[in-house]
Amino acid sequence: MSTAPAPAIDRTNVRYNAATSSWEFDDESALKLVVDDLADTDAWMNLTQWASNWTQADMLLQSPTSRFDSIAKMSVPKFTLSNTVATLASKIMLGMFYDDPPMVLRPRPGTDNDIVRAKTALFSYQFDQMNFMEEVEEGVSQMALLGTGIWKWGFKKYKKKTVTYKSKANPVPVDTPFKTEQVHTPDSMDFEEVTEEKDVAHPWFKQCDLRTVRVAKSTRRGDIRKAKFVIYTDYPTWDDLEELRQQEGYDIPDRDELEEFFLRKKSTPPGDNLTMTMPENMRGYLQHAVPRNYQSTADPFENGPELVERMDKNRLIVVLRFGGEHNVLIYNGPKPDMGYYSCNWRNLPDAFYGQGLGQLIGYEQMVEQGTTALALGMLAYGLQPLGVRKKGYNAISQDVLWDGSNILNVEDDVEKAFKWMEYPTVPAEAWQFIMQAKADSAETSGANQQTSMGAGASGIKTTGMRSGTGAALVGQASASRLDGPVERFIRQVFIPWIYQMDELNNKLLPTQILNEVLGEEIGQEFKVDHIKFRNAKIEYEVLAGAHLGAKKEMAQFMPFVMQLVNNPTLMEQAAESGLKFNFKGWFDTFSDLAGHKFAQNFFVPMQPQEQKQKLMQTPAAIQAAKAQQSQQAEIQKFQQQQQLLDQEQLGKGANEAQRLILEKVLDSNEVEGEPGGGFGDAPQ
Repeated sequence: MSTAPAPAIDRTNVRYNAATSSWEFDDESALKLVVDDLADTDAWMNLTQWASNWTQADMLLQSPTSRFDSIAKMSVPKFTLSNTVATLASKIMLGMFYDDPPMVLRPRPGTDNDIVRAKTALFSYQFDQMNFMEEVEEGVSQMALLGTGIWKWGFKKYKKKTVTYKSKANPVPVDTPFKTEQVHTPDSMDFEEVTEEKDVAHPWFKQCDLRTVRVAKSTRRGDIRKAKFVIYTDYPTWDDLEELRQQEGYDIPDRDELEEFFLRKKSTPPGDNLTMTMPENMRGYLQHAVPRNYQSTADPFENGPELVERMDKNRLIVVLRFGGEHNVLIYNGPKPDMGYYSCNWRNLPDAFYGQGLGQLIGYEQMVEQGTTALALGMLAYGLQPLGVRKKGYNAISQDVLWDGSNILNVEDDVEKAFKWMEYPTVPAEAWQFIMQAKADSAETSGANQQTSMGAGASGIKTTGMRSGTGAALVGQASASRLDGPVERFIRQVFIPWIYQMDELNNKLLPTQILNEVLGEEIGQEFKVDHIKFRNAKIEYEVLAGAHLGAKKEMAQFMPFVMQLVNNPTLMEQAAESGLKFNFKGWFDTFSDLAGHKFAQNFFVPMQPQEQKQKLMQTPAAIQAAKAQQSQQAEIQKFQQQQQLLDQEQLGKGANEAQRLILEKVLDSNEVEGEPGGGFGDAPQ
């Protein structure tokens, strides 16, 4: 921890690290590097009048009712700039966030469809977690007004206390004649809070006020990634510094010393950078929060010191400044997973900052305001006319207040002694000039009244939209001026951030948190191999600008897939090639495109009894059942015939046996019996 900068940066306090191919500064030289670059870039920004242009744009946006600027005649407010910024910013947001998530994942060959679903669900969850849409809207609005939008990103891990609820006791099992039932008791009906510490890890993305970021003055493109270094200033609270204390590499002063800095009485607030400083006489009518360096609460631990962060492609240096004079180096090391994105509304050659609507159409509003104020002043004479009268020998020496009911005495002919002064009317060219200023502002910004603002421009009789072709041409002409800012945002901010998010998740997101998020978004039964998830190669396409219709076209294509699947010839050829249709993958994709996100399980696994019943209802099963019934009938018929034959044979056998027995009996009597006597031989 260093508090005094080095007198100079030389060989004694720097060394070259061959392993990282970068120069390393000791603490004293690092502190001097931050302090000197901060002062240099701050002075350059004001020397080139960037801050002055931003202040003037802010003044035109709010159009306060004061006489601060006699050129713009602020006593007659006009909100041309405000209306245009609000309209175009909202149109851009609606175009970019056409759907949730606002991009399409295109897997490379060999990537499982479940991996694509998992990454889509994770991105959707993390976009909500980081308030991505809100941060983008803030940056787009400032980009539209001032010309440049800047965003900062990173990845953070921390522990969070969560509260869950559980019963004080379990239900009591009670045996009944039929089954064991769980019976609730007073304790099982009561509950208690359980505080648990949970690991949290996720990317973060936030918009930075343009005036809090200083970019190297040699940056010649409107892309902050091409800057040699970036300096960011903020005013962290006690809790913010305690959170930084948990981050690796930060050397925050001990709590006693830090407490002394926070509790030290400040007679005057420390000065903020010149770019953020607003003239005192403007704070009465330009509506803004108090300056960041002012105390905003009586709680001293919520009024933090100035934090200055200097980042280049290899290193990060962070300094705390107390009272604008006491500097404490709290980080001097390799750059962590953190960076910046930026884009311009309209690029300027050989410059980092761009032109916004404040510069492009602000002067049109000034012309409109000034002309309107002069015209109203001239029209006011007709409502409060000035009268003149002939001056006689007994004329009243003072003016008479005219209230409409007074009677004025004259000494001559009334028609000759008094009349109203005639003043020139407002030239018709003045109104035409105002209409021309409105048209110029719409043409420059692309805020067409019919296609963007939802109203017709006054004085315009034809719109060119009587036919479908004409409407398309007018809409394209209006949208063409918005394509530039939108495409720059997608190319320089949106797409790079999506790829960066994927890299951060693959590198830093714990598997446990990944499984928790996927279980919450898709369903607990959904499982994915985290190694395949981290190694998957995905291409991303944002559904905005010229690509806005991609997802709609995909949704329209899905029914044709089903038509192809229902073609028996095609499916037979696929089967011959060893292929089969993945119905679950098709349905998951179709439901995602239709807006039914992740968690809706339209299809659930069958129970064994349901599977058995379904198998019995298939044509093959029905045919097999019929065959089985026919076979059983044939078998039964055969058995009946066999039984009849058996009975017939049994009857024949019985008859034959009876005949044989009878014959045998008869034969035995003939052999062994005595001869009978003749007629009349009977004893008398």
